Amino acid sequence: MAGVTGLRAERLTLAVLLCGIASLALSDFVSPLYWSLPVCAALLRLWRGPSFALSEMQASLVGWLGFIWVVAEVLLGRALVIAFTDFLLILAFAVVVEAATARNHLHRMLVGLFLLLAAAVLTDTMFYALPLLAMAWFLWRAAACLYGLGWPGGDLPAAEIRQDLPAVLLVIALAVTLFVAMPRFEFHTLLSAMQPRMETSGFSDSVRLGDFARELDTSVVMRIELAGSTYEPAQFRRLVAGRYWRGATLSQFTGKGWQKGGSGRFRQQAGDIRFAAGDGMHVAVYREASDHGYILWPDGLLYLDDLPQSVRIDDTGAMTFVRAPQRRLRLLMDIAPHHAHSLPMRAPRRLESDRSRTPVPLKAWVQRVGGTGVASVRLARIATELKGWQYDLNVAVDAAHPLLSFLQNRRGHCELYATTLALAARELGLPSRVVNGYYRGEWNQAGGFLLLRQLHAHSWTEVWLEGQWQRMDATPSARWQLSYMRFPTLDQLWETAKLTWYRYVLAFSDVDRAGLVDQLWQWLKGAALWLLGGALAVPLIWICYRSGLKRFQNLLRQHGRLWPLLDRWLKQRGVYRLPHQPLRTLPVPDGIKPERWTQFVRQWEMQAFGTASPWHRRELKRHLGALLRRG
Repeated sequence: MAGVTGLRAERLTLAVLLCGIASLALSDFVSPLYWSLPVCAALLRLWRGPSFALSEMQASLVGWLGFIWVVAEVLLGRALVIAFTDFLLILAFAVVVEAATARNHLHRMLVGLFLLLAAAVLTDTMFYALPLLAMAWFLWRAAACLYGLGWPGGDLPAAEIRQDLPAVLLVIALAVTLFVAMPRFEFHTLLSAMQPRMETSGFSDSVRLGDFARELDTSVVMRIELAGSTYEPAQFRRLVAGRYWRGATLSQFTGKGWQKGGSGRFRQQAGDIRFAAGDGMHVAVYREASDHGYILWPDGLLYLDDLPQSVRIDDTGAMTFVRAPQRRLRLLMDIAPHHAHSLPMRAPRRLESDRSRTPVPLKAWVQRVGGTGVASVRLARIATELKGWQYDLNVAVDAAHPLLSFLQNRRGHCELYATTLALAARELGLPSRVVNGYYRGEWNQAGGFLLLRQLHAHSWTEVWLEGQWQRMDATPSARWQLSYMRFPTLDQLWETAKLTWYRYVLAFSDVDRAGLVDQLWQWLKGAALWLLGGALAVPLIWICYRSGLKRFQNLLRQHGRLWPLLDRWLKQRGVYRLPHQPLRTLPVPDGIKPERWTQFVRQWEMQAFGTASPWHRRELKRHLGALLRRG
């Protein structure tokens, strides 16, 4: 393959491959070292042309070396799915630098498709749609260029873009139909065990002080929207905002951090789980791509609808999946209007009263600030004192003595405040523990949903008071007054688009499909009369249009046949008319009276523009003869 066709195919197949590389690079599993090599090679190939190439044998050797390298990675402990993507990127490098042959162009398109499939498994972001759409277009153009799509001769230059549009629209319509009609297959959980468990410190069973919620990270964690509830959006915003979303509950203080204490667990099977009686808001929670097994649940949780798999519910209120869940997860919940605890929680254990790891300076500080009196009153004084300190994310945390530096600086982040209050409660004889989760959130006005970011991660304290666990939050309110978004309006629109993509594409389930079909059927029944009227009106309008158009066309043809006769008559009398020049702009022909010519022009225009009956050749000759009569 050579010439213009070969050059066009070279660029198109490279574009297909680059779309696949881009889709995989957008995931958080691939090292830049692997995807940057084929990208740089492709850019160099576009610059230098097909002259920058290896032979098929040399390119095959590159592919086999990549295979051996990936096998070594698996033996060294790299996850199988990630090793497979590494091999695909090495293979992409090989087909980029291979000589430009028809077989190599096919290799590029196939490798690009495999890269896109790998990205579909690994990445859960909306960015995945962008290379997908671009690849569909480039793949179509490359196939048209390489194989002619049934045109005579094959290997023909690709047709003009406007000729492709009907076929592209047909493919899109077919894809949408298959998307709605095809059943959903659950394959992600089969791969999740092979993926690296990227448990962040906020959802680990063990954390060190200073690891959790230290940065204003704007990464989205969850999106919460109404799901068929009778509440209005304004009510939903008022009732869902300001809630605590519970994650990990940590009971054992190690001196430098917290660990999850041993506690009994009971297992709930997949399906519906009711925790408390009552009616509330029915909401959908969309969890962003993450690998931790915790189910974040809000205050007032009543019901979990259709859980995808079994869960363990800790008697401290923590819920985790029995096995690794999907990275992208949609949960349906019923939430009570009030913010009370939903799950029954056991009485405290000895571990939650342990004071052996409490620093001596902290014990003295508790006695000094707490004063005398009832333990609950003394603890309230300590909480008030802590709320008066300064919230600071950038304060240095002494890894060896984190709490001592916090007491000296009187500033820090929420994990230090929660830890200090929990240990103070234990010094006063009140069992306590620390809970990591999320608080408040951000309301998206454009989409009408609540959004939780990583910056909303929060630590608070639970204290055993009056025979139950009660939340106490000593973090200063300045924590929630920090500015973090530069372009809030654009960000809201973008997050709304992402939620729409997750809701109606990535999380589209069999239930959604049945609901969509039912909505279409209800719409068809409601619009049946309009559709019937339209079905009758459209043919009638078309018949009238065609008959009127045919009459108009006949009139134009008939009128067009009169001009040659009139032009010959004018030339005989010294008048030469340019094409499409109206009669009223011409001078009066020789031997014709002006008033008769003016009357003739008026009659000609009346029949020409439809205000009078059209003339035939005989009538035109009669009118021209009348102009020549004397008298």
